[in-house]
Amino acid sequence: MAKRSPHYQFTDKAERDLEGIIGYIIQEWGLSQANIYLDGLESRAQLLAENPDLGMARETLFEGLLSFPYESLILYCKKHALGIVILRVLHQHMDPVKHL
Repeated sequence: MAKRSPHYQFTDKAERDLEGIIGYIIQEWGLSQANIYLDGLESRAQLLAENPDLGMARETLFEGLLSFPYESLILYCKKHALGIVILRVLHQHMDPVKHL
């Protein structure tokens, strides 16, 4: 049996974060740019799923938390058996203590 490659999944909160981000990009720069941005974010998430140790440990926020930048965003995630779970997708200037 072939081994499954690591993958990522978004929590409901992270999905809502993405909806707001993509909505803003569509409004400001159009659908094409939003698709490019989302493709890049998904590539970054897959890279992190395959290499979770690339993320920066954020143990001061809570145990097992990692953060990983993408453009002006920070992906906050935790490892799990099959990759990572992305808990939130926040702008780099947002206080994670208030939003996690």
